[in-house]
Amino acid sequence: MSIKQIHVCDGCGKVLEKNSDSYHLNLKTDRFWNSVEMDYLEKNLEFCEFCARDIKNSLVKIANQLKTN
Repeated sequence: MSIKQIHVCDGCGKVLEKNSDSYHLNLKTDRFWNSVEMDYLEKNLEFCEFCARDIKNSLVKIANQLKTN
């Protein structure tokens, strides 16, 4: 038996057919001491083109609001 791995948009759940269809967002926190070594929290997300554009537009609006304040 073989295993097939699929990629799904983290925004809308659409199946991403090709690697070129996906847009990646990598979020990391600042480094912190976890009682053993320096570490950070990381979250990797994949989005379809529609969700990626929506995220970009939202970030542009936030940046414009921060400029005016």
